[in-house]
Amino acid sequence: MPRAIPFRLPQLLLAGIAAPVVAASAQRSDLAVTPFVSFLPSTGSSPLAGLALTLGGNGGLAFRASGNLALQAANNSTAVSTETRPWGADADAMFLFGRNDGSSRSITPFVFAGVGVEGVQNVASTKTRNDWSYGLGANVPLAHAIDLFGEARWRMTEFVLPTAYEAPARTNELRFGLSFQVGTGNSDSGPPRGRRR
Repeated sequence: MPRAIPFRLPQLLLAGIAAPVVAASAQRSDLAVTPFVSFLPSTGSSPLAGLALTLGGNGGLAFRASGNLALQAANNSTAVSTETRPWGADADAMFLFGRNDGSSRSITPFVFAGVGVEGVQNVASTKTRNDWSYGLGANVPLAHAIDLFGEARWRMTEFVLPTAYEAPARTNELRFGLSFQVGTGNSDSGPPRGRRR
C-alpha cells in the first residue's frame, strides 16, 4: 500500500519547477502557458481542468510543469464527507520534433516523460501517491502565438517499467487545450530594423 505523503508536496513540486521557468524566461527563453482539460477514459471520472507552463522547445528540448483538478466532485453516497475531488501535478521533460518559433511555425509532434503526484481529497482526508508517466502529442498552430494542443499520457503508479514482472496496469489520460506563447528566445528572427538618426 503506497505511503501517504504530505499535501504540500504538489505545491512544492510545482513551485520548484515554476521558479526556474520564470527565471529562465527572463533570459529570453521561450515560455508557453497552456490551459487544458484532462479526460481519464479508464476511470470514467469527471474531466479535470489544468494549467501547464512550458519552458523551451525551439532547440527540441523543453520542460513542463502542470497541475489539474477535477471539475466536479464525485459523490459516492449521501454523506457529504464522501465527496472526493481528484487532482494531480506533473513535471515533464519533452522532446519536440520540428521548429516552432517566430520565423517558422508548423505542426510540432512531441514525446515526453516525467514524474508526478496524484491524489484524492475530501472533507476528512487527502490521499496521495507518487507516479511517473510518458506519452506523445502535438501542437497545431492556430494564430501567431496560439497553438492547439493535444496529447495522450500513460501513467504508472509505481516506479517500474511497464514491462516489468507484476507491474501495475497503466492508466491512460487525454489532454486538450490551447497553448499561448508569451516569450520568444529568437528576437532576431524578423527583418532587421533600421537605425534612427
